[in-house]
Amino acid sequence: MTQATLKETEPLDQKPPIAEKTSRKGIKLFFLAGGALFIAIAILGISSRAAKNAGLQQQSNEAAQVIVSVVHPEKASTTIPLQLPGQTRAYIEAPIFAQTSGYLKKWYFDIGAKVKAGDVLAEIETPQVDQQFNQAKAQLRVAESGRDLAESTFKRDQDLFNRKVIAAQDFDTASDTFRQSQATVNADQASLNALQALENFKVVKAPFDGIVTERDTDIGAFVPSGSGVQLFRMAQTSPLRVYINVPQTFSRFVKQGVQADLFLNELPDRKYPAHVTNTAGAIDPASRTLLTELEVPNENEELLPGAYAQINLMLEGDSGLVTVPSNTLLFRSEGASVGVVHPDGKVEIRKIVINRDLGSKLQISQGLSESDQVILNPSDGLAEGMAVTIATPKPAAQPAAKG
Repeated sequence: MTQATLKETEPLDQKPPIAEKTSRKGIKLFFLAGGALFIAIAILGISSRAAKNAGLQQQSNEAAQVIVSVVHPEKASTTIPLQLPGQTRAYIEAPIFAQTSGYLKKWYFDIGAKVKAGDVLAEIETPQVDQQFNQAKAQLRVAESGRDLAESTFKRDQDLFNRKVIAAQDFDTASDTFRQSQATVNADQASLNALQALENFKVVKAPFDGIVTERDTDIGAFVPSGSGVQLFRMAQTSPLRVYINVPQTFSRFVKQGVQADLFLNELPDRKYPAHVTNTAGAIDPASRTLLTELEVPNENEELLPGAYAQINLMLEGDSGLVTVPSNTLLFRSEGASVGVVHPDGKVEIRKIVINRDLGSKLQISQGLSESDQVILNPSDGLAEGMAVTIATPKPAAQPAAKG
């Protein structure tokens, strides 16, 4: 083969290097695509991890954040409603006893009867007292006869003594006899008056207007004087007295004229006006209460003495006080206190002075104002200076539309 032939065939020998270059270029593109994919996957992983870390950090922050509910103190009303149990009693109540001995002849009124002062309740037969009374009258007449004779003798002797007919001793004797006779008449008259009083007690009369609540005797029964056995019992029920025991805490607000309402369990829809008339003026050391008396008009006599009742007193308390719920109180060694949230979210443990415990609420006299934000249900871990977040109150649910 000639050199010319070889030269002509040389271009055919250059094809393999071109294919090799193409293959290398494809490999580079593959690696570039793989690198780009790897970088994209890495970026996606990093961003996902960053987002997850950010979420965890947010949850951690939220968990570390203390959220509290607060309430503003309310201005306390000067009127203090106080509900206490009481017992109604008759305005006047008295047992009726016999003041003379005898046998019951007749009674005129039974239990529940309304009587007026002076009405005859019963009559008593007193044969023994009648005999003593007649004897006393006879004895008085004898004493009066003796006195009359002594008086005549005294006047006659006085005239004779003035005329110097008799001695002074005789005149003195007549004067003495007259004075003794007069004293005897006075004594017999007093005895007769006592028996006359016993005779008057044969008729048992009502001492005041009221109702006969008991009758403890009957016709023919022996009635001994001074035995302590009552014949009748009377009560005046209009007006009525009501007695209650006011706790020592409220005793200083109880004054004459304080208004109240009376309720009965059997008549829950009815109320009866009452007012304070008297107090004992001293605290009972056993119960630490003040005995207080109220008066109820009871003109229609619907209320009965001896009944259990509920009394609602309207006491006038101190002014300038505020009230907070009782579940705001913190029990600390330094005394009663509450947690107050400042506008910057910092907590202050503030001491308070409790004026009165009203059950679900506390009446505060010192330490709080109406603008303070007091923490509800504070935790034992609440501390001075702690940062808290106030919970947003939930909107009230709207009632579902009908139809």
